[in-house]
Amino acid sequence: MQLPEFDEAITFIQEEDDFLLTSHVNSDGDAIGACLAMTRMLDGLDKKATVVLQDVPEEPYEFLDGFSTITPVDSIPVAVAPCAVVLDCPGLDRIGRVQDCLDGQTRILNIDHHGGNAHFGAVNLVSEDVCSTSELLYHLAIAMGVPIDPALAEQLYTGILFDTGGFRYSLTTPTSMEAAADLVRCGARLDFVADRIYNNNSLASIKLIGRAIDSLELSTGGRVAFLYLSADDMRRGDPEAAVNYGLRIKGVEVSLLLKEEVPQRYRVSLRSRERIDVRAVATRFGGGGHTRAAGCSIEGTVESAKAVLLAEVVRQLVETER
Repeated sequence: MQLPEFDEAITFIQEEDDFLLTSHVNSDGDAIGACLAMTRMLDGLDKKATVVLQDVPEEPYEFLDGFSTITPVDSIPVAVAPCAVVLDCPGLDRIGRVQDCLDGQTRILNIDHHGGNAHFGAVNLVSEDVCSTSELLYHLAIAMGVPIDPALAEQLYTGILFDTGGFRYSLTTPTSMEAAADLVRCGARLDFVADRIYNNNSLASIKLIGRAIDSLELSTGGRVAFLYLSADDMRRGDPEAAVNYGLRIKGVEVSLLLKEEVPQRYRVSLRSRERIDVRAVATRFGGGGHTRAAGCSIEGTVESAKAVLLAEVVRQLVETER
């Protein structure tokens, strides 16, 4: 894979020596994998890189090389970085309080695969044709001639595995699988990584999935599933995978998980089968993501939040039936 923006991104990297790397709040496997992979790529070029995130997940990514070096933004003095690489973010607002480390003079390299990316960087390496930001970094590493050692291979493979849902989601392409195969040849332990990502949950998080499933309700003739976790539940963890259980029910086309942050404010995870673009739903509420997996935030009572979300989902369903 070769994009015209590769040359601009390579020039950006060559011109700078000290980089702040960051990604979106509630960082997932692609965000963590991409940040650590970019760090390793820059280290191989004798560049300095520091990963700063609003929040560092406690599990399950600690097996990745360099994970212990990730810095929570609240643990460092606020200082404006002259240069930053923002990974896996369609907009700068998604990096949360790390924005305090940037200003109008900060040069930004924006590397992302989300639709609707705001192209906020001085250089924007953005493509929806890849399954993940980690896959995009794989192609960038090839273009730069960066050797892919086992540690880098595992970081990139983790991001690809996560964002494709184990190569099950529709954004998986033949090129994604070819990249993953090459990373395995370079030393990524596919069984080890899969075990750490999918079989490394705490007892509390598994029980939370059970609580979410207990809350599951169907509407719209069984085509829409709602799950809910209270703020008290969320203090015990964040079982993002719970939203997928709605789609395991025959006939469900859209699954939504409402996670209460504080009273009357929720983070919403959305998943869909082939008909509904949940990114379009999330965008209506200031969120974003992918066609089959997206997220947003919403306020109100549980019932009012469900009502407005359902109205938008139904609108999408009606559109697909015309």
